[in-house]
Amino acid sequence: MRRTTMFKRLGLIAAMIGGAIIMALSSGVAWADKRIALVVGNSSYQTVPQLPNPARDAKAVGQMFKDAGFDSVEVLLDLGNLEFKRAIRKFEADADQADIAVVYYAGHGIEVNGNNFLIPVDARLSSDRDAEDEAIRLERMVLSADGAKKLRVIILDACRDNPFTVKMRRERRAALRAISSGLGKVEPTSTDTLIAYAAKAGSTADDGEGKHSPFTTALLKNLTVPGLDIRLAFGRVRDEVMKLTGARQEPFVYGSLGGGNISLVPPPVVEKEPEAADVKGDFELVAKINSARAWEVFISTYKTGFYADLARAQLASLTSKTASDVARDVGNVTVAALPQDTPAPVNEPSSRERLEFDRLKDSTDQAALKRFIKRYPDSPLALQVQHRLEVLQSAAAEREEKQRAEREAARLAAEQARIEAERKKAELAAARKREEDERRAKAEEAAQQARAADAERKAAEAKRKAEEAQRKAEELAAAKTAAEAARQKAESERAARQAELERRKAEEERRKAELAKQKEETCKAEETRFKELIARGSEGKELDNVKTFAREATCERLKPEVANTLKSFENETSRRLVTAAQVALSRIGCFSGDADGNLGSATRAALGRYHDAKKSPGKGQSDKGRSNGDLAITDDMVKELGQQSGRVCPLKCKAGEAVKDDTCVAETKPQPPAAAQHKRDDKATASKPARRPERTQTSRQREPAPRARQEASRPAPSYRAAPAMIGVGF
Repeated sequence: MRRTTMFKRLGLIAAMIGGAIIMALSSGVAWADKRIALVVGNSSYQTVPQLPNPARDAKAVGQMFKDAGFDSVEVLLDLGNLEFKRAIRKFEADADQADIAVVYYAGHGIEVNGNNFLIPVDARLSSDRDAEDEAIRLERMVLSADGAKKLRVIILDACRDNPFTVKMRRERRAALRAISSGLGKVEPTSTDTLIAYAAKAGSTADDGEGKHSPFTTALLKNLTVPGLDIRLAFGRVRDEVMKLTGARQEPFVYGSLGGGNISLVPPPVVEKEPEAADVKGDFELVAKINSARAWEVFISTYKTGFYADLARAQLASLTSKTASDVARDVGNVTVAALPQDTPAPVNEPSSRERLEFDRLKDSTDQAALKRFIKRYPDSPLALQVQHRLEVLQSAAAEREEKQRAEREAARLAAEQARIEAERKKAELAAARKREEDERRAKAEEAAQQARAADAERKAAEAKRKAEEAQRKAEELAAAKTAAEAARQKAESERAARQAELERRKAEEERRKAELAKQKEETCKAEETRFKELIARGSEGKELDNVKTFAREATCERLKPEVANTLKSFENETSRRLVTAAQVALSRIGCFSGDADGNLGSATRAALGRYHDAKKSPGKGQSDKGRSNGDLAITDDMVKELGQQSGRVCPLKCKAGEAVKDDTCVAETKPQPPAAAQHKRDDKATASKPARRPERTQTSRQREPAPRARQEASRPAPSYRAAPAMIGVGF
C-alpha cells in the first residue's frame, strides 16, 4: 500500500515536470504552415539603362522573409530569359508542397496587346512581336504559386517608366491595346490569391531616390508584422506609398480572400498567467523532491513571483552543497517524497546502488533500467528508476501512436490525393473532350462560313473586274483626247519658250560684250596710271601712292604685277634704312660689319649695344625692359643715330688685352731675370715659326670697309617716313 501511494505521488510530480518541460519547449516550435518565397530583382538590363533599386529591393525583401521564419526563401538577381523560366518552374514544384507561397518581382514590366509581361535582363524587344519570345507572361508567374494550399501572394514592383516602350516597333495591326509602360489590370482565376501592384493598373511607379523604391520601403515596414492580416498590411502599404509620393502613386491589390484572419507571420504566443493555487501546489511537490533539476524546471515554468524567488533560493542552497552532501541527500529526497504518515524506509541505498543509479538516472535504455529494478527491488532508488522507466515507456507508446496516426493520416491523404487526382483527371478528360467537340463544331462552322464567303468573294471579284475594265476603257479614251490637246499646247509653249530663250541669250551676249569692253578700258587706264607711278620711283609719297593703287586696283591681270612691284619697293626702302643705320652704327663704334642693307644678327647685336649704351645716365631716354627683338629701324631711328657724335658703344677687348687710347693693346707683365728671359726667348724662337702681326679688333673697327667709308663721308640721308616699321623679325 505504501509503495502504491508513493508511485502515485511520484507519477504526479513527473507529470508536472514533464508538462513544464513541454511548455518550455513549445514556445520555440515553428508555425505549422509551410511558407516559401521566390524573390527576383532585375537591375542590370543589357539594352536599356540599368535600374539602381531592384537588386537592393530584392535582397532586402528576401532577408525580410527569412527573418519572418519562412521555410524556403530563394533570392535571384538579374535573370535572363532562360534562368527566369527555370526559376519559375522550380518554384512551381516547391509550391505544391507548401501552405503559403509568395512571389516578389522588382524590375521592368510592360503591357503589350492586352497582355502583361515581366522583362528579363537580356531582352531586346525590338517590336511588339518579340514580347512573346523574350519576356515572361505575368500569368506564368501567378500560376507558379497555384499549388499552395492556403494562400498565394504575387507582389510586383514592376510599374516603372519603361524605356522599352519608346524603342519598340508596332508591327501587329490587330492589337487589342497599345504598348504601355505600366501593367494592365488582372484578376486571379484561383481562390485565396492576391496580386499586388506597386501602382494602379495603367500607371507608372517611382523608382525612388533612396536605397529602396517607395513601394518596397512600405513592404519592408508592414508586410510581416506578426498576426497582421495581409489585407490590412497591404492597406498600410498603400497609405505609406501615397504619403511618400505625394499621392502620385497608388498601390493596388487584385483578388479576394475569405472572412478569417490570414497573416504571413503568426501572432506572438501570449502565455497565460498560472493560478496562485496551482503555483503553490507545484512548489510543494517540487519541495518534496528537492533536487536541483526539479527546481530548475519549476523556475523555467514560473519565471516570476513569490514562489519563483523561493525556488531560486532553494536551488542556490542546493548547488552550494558539497559532493558528499548531494550524495547523502539522494536517499532523503526519496524519503521526503513519501506521505507524512508513511514511515521512512529501513534500507539505506549502498554506494554501489548510488553509483549505478547516477549512471542510469538520465539513461533511455529501458533494459538497463529494468535490470536495476530487478537487482535492487527494495532499494529506495528503485522507485525513481521505476518512474523513469514508466515515463520512457509512456513516451515510446505516445511516439508509436503518433507515428501510427501520422502513417494513417498520410495513407488517407494519399488515398484522398489519388481520388482527387483521378477526379481531376476525369474532369480534365471530359473538359478536353468538350473542348475537342467544340473545336470541331467551330471548325466545321468556320469552314462553312469560309466556303460561303469564298463564293461571295468570287462573285464580287468578277463584278469588280467587269466594272474595272469598263472604267479603264473610258479612262483610256479620255486620256488619249487629253494627251493630244496637251501635246499641241506643249508644242506651242515650247516654241514660245525657245524664242524667249534665244532673245535672252542674245541680250546676255550683248551685255557681256559691253562689260568686257568696260573692263578692258578700266585695265588700260589703270595700267597707264601704274606706269606713271613706277616712273616716279619708290621713295616717299610715291610708295604710299603705289600702296593706295594696290588696294583700289580692279584689273585682275594687273594685280600680280602691282603686288610684286609694291614688294620690291618696300624691300628697297627697308634696305636703304638698314644701310643708313649700319653706317651710323659703324661711325659711333657699335657696328663693325659691312653696310650691306641686310638686317642680320650682327646688325641686331649692334642695335642692342647701342640701346644698352643709352641706358647709362646722360645718354638720352632709357630703353630699359626692351630686348633686341623689340628694336626696329625707322626714319626716326636713323635720324637719332645720325645725331650721335663720337663713340657711343664702349670698346670691348679680348682676354689678355686692355683699352688704351681707345684701342685694345696687350697687357704688360713683369720681366723675369735677363738670363732666364734669354733662355725662354731662345727656346721660343727655336720652337715657333715667325708669325705676322695680327690686326686687333680695334684696328679693324677703326678701319671701316670701303663701302662703309663712302657712305660715312656722305651726309645722313633724309628719308620720308616709311609706311611700316622695320623690325628684327623683318
